[in-house]
Amino acid sequence: MTVADSWHGLRAGDQVGNLEYMVDAAALARYRQIVGANGSFPDLMAEDCRAMLATRAAGETLTTVWQRLEFMRPPIRGRRIQVGGWIREVRHARDRVWIRAAAFAVDEIGTEILRSEGAFVVGCATARSEHIARLAEAQPEALNLPSSHVGDAGRLGQLRLPGQEQLDEYRQVANAMAATDLSRDGNGPTSIIAGWLEGLMGANFGEDFRWGGELSIVHHRALTPAMTLHCDGVVLGRDTDVRGVEKWRVAMLVRDAAGHQAATAEAVVESPSPRLV
Repeated sequence: MTVADSWHGLRAGDQVGNLEYMVDAAALARYRQIVGANGSFPDLMAEDCRAMLATRAAGETLTTVWQRLEFMRPPIRGRRIQVGGWIREVRHARDRVWIRAAAFAVDEIGTEILRSEGAFVVGCATARSEHIARLAEAQPEALNLPSSHVGDAGRLGQLRLPGQEQLDEYRQVANAMAATDLSRDGNGPTSIIAGWLEGLMGANFGEDFRWGGELSIVHHRALTPAMTLHCDGVVLGRDTDVRGVEKWRVAMLVRDAAGHQAATAEAVVESPSPRLV
C-alpha cells in the first residue's frame, strides 16, 4: 500500500473515529419540521460517516456522492447513540481523493439503530449512476406503493427545502449532535434528502421499512435553500418467498422544479419485516 492509498494517514481498514450524541424530542421535532411528519430517524442529521471524516478533513470540503443506509429500528428518545466508524477505501482518481467509509450506530444499551456507508470526494465532483429510464418522463399521478405492481410508476412526494435561516437552524442542531461542522458538503444538505426519502418509504411501508429497510442514494447536484424537489418512483420488484414475505425494490428519481436530476435512490423493504416477526 502506498501513500497514494491514504488520506490524512487513514487507509482502508483503519478506524476513523467515534461519535456519541442524544436524540431527544427537540431533535425529532426539528427533523420532522424539515423532512416531513413521517421521518423517524433524526440521527440522520448527524451524518455519521461524514461527521467522523470531517474531524480529519482540516477544513477541506467533503462532497457526499453516495449513501447506503440500513435502518435497524428508530432511535429511542432519551437514549444516547454511540457510533463507530472505519475506512472501507481510499483512492485517487481524476485528480481527486475518493473515500468510502462505514459506520454502525447502537444506543447506550446496545440496541442496533443504523448501519450506514458513504462515498465522498475531497472537493466537489459530479456523481455518476445508471439512468432510470422508466422515470425519464414526468409522472404526475400519485404512486400508492402498497397497492402497486412491478412497473408501476408515479409521484411519491414533494419537498420544499428550508430557506437559509431555517437551514442554519437545522445545521446548528446537526452540528451539535455530531460535535463538528457538517456544513462543508459540496452537494449541500444531503442529509435532508436522506431523511425525506426515509419518511416517504416509512409513510408507504410503515414499521416494515423502519425495522430493516435499506436505502441507497446517489447525489447528482448541489442543493440550494428554498429549492422545490419532486420524487417519482417505480416498482422494480415485488416477490414473495416461501415464508410469505414480500420483498419490494423501489427506484426513485429526485428532480428540481426545472426537471434537473438532483438524486437517484433505491429502497429495499421486506413485508412483514423479519425483525418484527
